Amino acid sequence: MNTKLLIIILFFFLSNIKAQSHRFIYEYKFVPDSTKTDSIFIENTRLEIFKDHSEFLSDLTAKRDSAIASAIEKNQSQANVNLREGIFKNKIYKSKKLNYSLEFIGIQPFKVIQNEKLTWKLLNETKKIQGYNCQKAILNYGKRKWEAWFTQEIPIQDGPHIFENLPGLIIQINDTRKQHSFLLIANYKTLNIQTNIIEKRFFSAIKINRDQFNKKWNTFAKNPIGGTEQFMIMNPGLLSGESFDANGNKIDMTQTKRDEQNYAEKMLKQNNNYLDLELYK
Repeated sequence: MNTKLLIIILFFFLSNIKAQSHRFIYEYKFVPDSTKTDSIFIENTRLEIFKDHSEFLSDLTAKRDSAIASAIEKNQSQANVNLREGIFKNKIYKSKKLNYSLEFIGIQPFKVIQNEKLTWKLLNETKKIQGYNCQKAILNYGKRKWEAWFTQEIPIQDGPHIFENLPGLIIQINDTRKQHSFLLIANYKTLNIQTNIIEKRFFSAIKINRDQFNKKWNTFAKNPIGGTEQFMIMNPGLLSGESFDANGNKIDMTQTKRDEQNYAEKMLKQNNNYLDLELYK
């Protein structure tokens, strides 16, 4: 093999090593309805560490969005993607310049700027979790008290959801009522250098602060509307307001909107135990 070819191969090899992300999989257990504390949902979530930022979201949603993006790129039908979307809808972006969480009011996404500094208190308690030597830290956030266990054996000052800025990676964290908890179950490096937070057509996220979001949330909670009506507000002029069934018969949109409104009200009642109770107060 000649020297020039060897240099080219070495260059691409080193480039691939650099173009990596570090992926941490957390098992997320949560109680969606505060009136049914024995009903616990479990879903795998993904913390992905890139060169200049990190992202946190449902692992299943990330896989589904990636498959859809790949299908679109190949001019294939999205209907061929058989993966379902995850239960955990939020997506969190963290960097030195910008932190935000992608929150939803109905079907409308919002980039909620998270400027609040996390004030941790480190304790002298230690124990081994998932094979790592961990130290305990506590925090008040979102009208909840949190207990975190971090390890300096992984020198990454990050963790699941918005939690970060401890002297090592968070291995486990839960609120004291055990209604929301995260546990690291896997970690590995990947060649993924693409963002997991994909902007979807017709669903552009609006950037707002926490107070602005809270006001919009309360307005919606007092008078929720269904997905079709909300979509038409988000994309004025895109739909005619008329719809037809498979046989060409006109659908009663008044009844459809009423049914969707009832469903929106039902979802609000069943999903009331938010991780960040301050944001949704």
